[in-house]
Amino acid sequence: MLEPYEGKLSRTVLRGERGSNAPALPDIQKQGDFFVESPIILLASIIWYLKLYKGGIYCTFPHAIEFLNRRYEDIFPILSSYPELENYLSPFMDAWQGGAADQLQGQIASAKIPLSRMISPQLYWVMSGNDFTLDINNPQAPKILCVGNNPDRQNIYGAALGLYNSRIVKLINKKGMLKSGVVIDELPTIYFKGLDNLIATARSNKVAVCLGFQDFSQLERDYGKPEAAVVMNTVGNIFSGQVVGSTAKTLSERFGKVLQKRQSISINRQDVSTSINTQMDSLIPPSKISGLSQGMFVGAVSDNFGERIEQKIFHAEIVVDSEKVKSEEKAYKQLPIVTNFIDENGDDVMESAIQTNYRAIKEQVKKIVAEEKMRIAADPELRHLLDLK
Repeated sequence: MLEPYEGKLSRTVLRGERGSNAPALPDIQKQGDFFVESPIILLASIIWYLKLYKGGIYCTFPHAIEFLNRRYEDIFPILSSYPELENYLSPFMDAWQGGAADQLQGQIASAKIPLSRMISPQLYWVMSGNDFTLDINNPQAPKILCVGNNPDRQNIYGAALGLYNSRIVKLINKKGMLKSGVVIDELPTIYFKGLDNLIATARSNKVAVCLGFQDFSQLERDYGKPEAAVVMNTVGNIFSGQVVGSTAKTLSERFGKVLQKRQSISINRQDVSTSINTQMDSLIPPSKISGLSQGMFVGAVSDNFGERIEQKIFHAEIVVDSEKVKSEEKAYKQLPIVTNFIDENGDDVMESAIQTNYRAIKEQVKKIVAEEKMRIAADPELRHLLDLK
């Protein structure tokens, strides 16, 4: 870990671009509401400010959280002293100068409450390092990045993962990069902003996207029906095991129908009559999908020019060679230790380093506020900002 206090890893994530998408911590299905958009705009202005301050050396997510949790009498004079942030802060400054303290407190609290849950020394440690950049398919420095959520703190860590994911999507979806893959298991546990755009455009940039989740209803619940439908309808390849209810019906409709012959026989005392007719039936009925056994899968695949696939819809069984799997598992190698937090005496120095980093970030934000207030007080054109009530 190289100088964990400077935050170069997170500075890559939180570039503070104008109009950039701040992490959608409020309810994503209520975007456009006053008390949903207000905290997003406030956090975006803080990120942009940290990008401007001293070249962005403190532009990390932990620094943004700590700055947000300062008194608003400290926050708004500092932010409003930068002309670049004037349009961001217009609604907040109007409320502040107009005496609408209750409204202003509500706007700030809408940002503080969800972000305050992410205050922890461990999360600050992870998001303030400078180990590597997030352009994982960079030909000059290719990487494999593996991140996982904690079921006990799923909602808290989901926001942090969503922040990294949204930044990674922008960095990898470019021309001239290496072939890469984005594999997401249990997709509903995190919010992946820009996922539909990644699926739609990444194929031309040689980025494969593989999404896994238990049931389509999970995606509708956590992403909202409109966005879940876009994701479902944009993907070209479907691979499904046993699912029930609306998901089975949706898959059956996607697989289409086929013309089938039906024969009926009528028997009476005089003779036997036979009639044959045709009818459009589901190629794979929902009942068949709901009753799949372990190892049985249904799905559909897409093809390319010059690589035509005649049988796009499949209903088949995957046969697993258990003996071969066991032999491969025996050949597995242990992952190398990148950073060792055990000293020569056998003591774990990890906790001490994490706490030191945590306190350093808090002190850095206090120092930023103190220095900025001194700068404003010394400038005749900005001094009035400290007197606003």
